[in-house]
Amino acid sequence: MSKVKVSKISETTVNLNAQKVWEKLVDFGGTEKFVPDLIEKVIVEGSGIGAVRTIYIKGGDVIIEKLTSIDRSKLEMKFIILSTPMPVFNYEGVFTVISQEENKCNVRFESIYEVSVEQKEEMNSIIKNFQETFLSNLDK
Repeated sequence: MSKVKVSKISETTVNLNAQKVWEKLVDFGGTEKFVPDLIEKVIVEGSGIGAVRTIYIKGGDVIIEKLTSIDRSKLEMKFIILSTPMPVFNYEGVFTVISQEENKCNVRFESIYEVSVEQKEEMNSIIKNFQETFLSNLDK
């Protein structure tokens, strides 16, 4: 089974101050608020770089992620997936928040991962939909 490396990017404008959005993301918890139809609960152990969040998916699956980088000057954070039922490998997520106006910012969510050629199309669609749902709820 051969794998390909993929990068999927979604962006949106959020009608909140960039710092408020950044704080929601870098907190690394509360993910269930951003994808409420999919996520049952989230438990975060630790804080800052090295924090691990366990995401309990409705239906019983679990995803475990680790915060790997925080760049406060760029409002950029990165995380990796340690464990997932999805057929993706070496997943890294990158959030970047860009201030536009006092109460408006742009948020970019990039997912970089490897996937088998046979599952590429399906996983690209699933990840893109997740990104878009997540971003659409950041103002909640």
